Amino acid sequence: MMRDFENHVDSVILNFDLTGFTYDPQNFRELYETDLGAAALIFMTRPAAIALMCAATDIERAAVEPLAPFLVQVFGDAAIDDRFKQMIGHMARQVLEHIGYYHDRKSVQITRANLFSTASGYRKSPKDKNTMRVTPEQRAAWLMNTAKGPFNQWLDGQVKVDGVFDLKRLYEVAEKWGVTKRYDHLNPGQQRMNIGVALRKVVPESEYT
Repeated sequence: MMRDFENHVDSVILNFDLTGFTYDPQNFRELYETDLGAAALIFMTRPAAIALMCAATDIERAAVEPLAPFLVQVFGDAAIDDRFKQMIGHMARQVLEHIGYYHDRKSVQITRANLFSTASGYRKSPKDKNTMRVTPEQRAAWLMNTAKGPFNQWLDGQVKVDGVFDLKRLYEVAEKWGVTKRYDHLNPGQQRMNIGVALRKVVPESEYT
């Protein structure tokens, strides 16, 4: 059961598909066609590296910024070489564009101590010249839409009456699926979260998709 939940977590965090991806080295062919270049591409196409770039992009940071300490650990002094860093940025762009991101800004300033001083920024949708900063209302709407995933809609449909959360119904649903642990010492929202996590481990995805 725990393995199913681990798979669910992976499907949420690693929600991208590199199928069909082929890196075009272009002006970096000479460096790419070395063992170092091949190793760099392996690094840049690892799910963990892509997840870090996506997370940085989502908070409007340069995509390669969080990769820096790991590049140094893996490649040592080679990671400091300017040409190598440029190739990493080149690979990052092709990987991110392949999974649906758009190049947004060149030379984003990195203000923290880092391997990179500037790097490209990306976005999830084509740039709109009228784009404004996200308002609190927009952020709240995003959170609401995110929370309304298939599983949450499935559970809410059983534990809410006229839009009001019912703890008794929550524990009835939990018991139906063999989840018997109670969280009465927590507030209702925390009970809902804990029961929800437990149910995700045992409820087949086919039940709510």
